Amino acid sequence: MKRNVCFIGALQLANCNSNYHSSLIAPSKVGLTRQFTSNKFHDSFISIRGGSSSSGITRLEALSSMYASLFAGSVGGAIGVGVSYPFDTLSTKAQVTTISDEVPSSHIGNVSRIFKEEGISGFFEGVLITMLGQAIIKAIQFTTNGLALSWLEKNSSIKSTIAKMTISGVLSGLVSSFVVSPVELVKIRMQAQDKVASKNEHAGESFIYSNEFDCARWVIKHEGWATLFTHGLWITIIREIPSFAIYFVVYGWLARSSLAASLGDHFAPLLFGAIAGWAMWIPTYPIDIVKTLEQIQTREKNKDIFSWTEITGQLYKAGGICAFFEGLEPKLARAAIKHSVTFWSYELMMKLLHQPAPVIHR
Repeated sequence: MKRNVCFIGALQLANCNSNYHSSLIAPSKVGLTRQFTSNKFHDSFISIRGGSSSSGITRLEALSSMYASLFAGSVGGAIGVGVSYPFDTLSTKAQVTTISDEVPSSHIGNVSRIFKEEGISGFFEGVLITMLGQAIIKAIQFTTNGLALSWLEKNSSIKSTIAKMTISGVLSGLVSSFVVSPVELVKIRMQAQDKVASKNEHAGESFIYSNEFDCARWVIKHEGWATLFTHGLWITIIREIPSFAIYFVVYGWLARSSLAASLGDHFAPLLFGAIAGWAMWIPTYPIDIVKTLEQIQTREKNKDIFSWTEITGQLYKAGGICAFFEGLEPKLARAAIKHSVTFWSYELMMKLLHQPAPVIHR
């Protein structure tokens, strides 16, 4: 059964509104570079040197703080992606939609169409797998980041804190990509399934997945396990690496500024999270568009699909450089909401767990 989206039509229209990066920025980073004068922030770093801090934090206490950070980050990541998910759906729907008379749909038009055809639930297709996936992804990212920072502190001659954050961010993005890719593949298929169905006029059965797990089962049955875990993996890695590197530098610089102390513990994560989200998405947005258009294709027998390099070429021919930035506005809106809520939720969870947010020890 053919479930492929009308991919060529989407390319010709250059309707490139991006799907939203479910590879959410690690919430623990909200405290990784905060340089407040208070010792409770300065001395609560974890898994950096493995010993005690200047205020006497033991290995056991540091380990407890690390686990608290992993848990708080996972919760914050899930909440952040959940509240911003309608923007994610809107973007993905717009990417794979072709409109009569070859006129791309506006964002307002897509909102009206989704609500009319699917109701409120139409904005939350695939949200469960994404929230569950983000919990796992955050745990992987935090662990990788902590281990990388610890190794750099002990074994490298690098003095720059920003350089260490950048390297750790690169490694976090690389490792987490292997989980991000399959989670986002299912998410994208769920979000676009109504459009896939509408483009298959000769299909003899429903194209609507009952839930995320039904979608995953269909992919495994008709396309194989390899497709679930590797279809779009390379383009995911290419997107995640610069995203996390940029995030660490931007948020770290803001968190060490004098503005951080004046804004306070509640408003600073909201504002800095939004800015960091914008900073990481603007340069990587074109990659995200290509990734969506690659993963929406199904690998069925006798079905040709486009590689990410071919998709890039087709997009450029269809609309030039501008084609890679269509729909940037909802992407930035979603990034601001998601990262702001994620960072605020992370800080709140750490307080409820009676743990200060971890920082890089300088």
